[in-house]
Amino acid sequence: DKAINFDYAHATPMPVIVPGTLYVTLSGNLTSDLPRRVNVYINIKKYFFGFPFSVPCFSDGIGSCSYENICRQLEQYEATGCPKALRHFGIPCHCPFSPGHFNITHLPINVPRIHGLATTLVNGDYQLELRIIEEDGPELGCLRVNFSLKKRHRGWLFKI
Repeated sequence: DKAINFDYAHATPMPVIVPGTLYVTLSGNLTSDLPRRVNVYINIKKYFFGFPFSVPCFSDGIGSCSYENICRQLEQYEATGCPKALRHFGIPCHCPFSPGHFNITHLPINVPRIHGLATTLVNGDYQLELRIIEEDGPELGCLRVNFSLKKRHRGWLFKI
């Protein structure tokens, strides 16, 4: 059994309009204290004609990215205080995370405008895999979510 179990994951709107705001709801349980050295890996695949292709990690942190030692990254908030957005959703800004139920409801995530050649490839179906792993240790939790993206059309004919 894993230390992190997800009971529910939902995102709206579907498809996600780019640029726009995605709202995420997650719930689950931490069955034990998480270790102090935790890495998070996000792998996003885009499907072309039914075949998955990995989306790279772009410089703005969008895509298939790795986030090493989350606890060390949270230490930056010790001096400045936990951001309001994290406090609002009951997300602690320190490690270790203690066992218990978590419920994040309607968390807004900004989906930025995509520039360059990538704009022609935005529309379509995707799968996001989130893996939480103890550094040099076992997988603590995993979540897979399927979603679709649709580029916002603007102009005199389109108002989406």
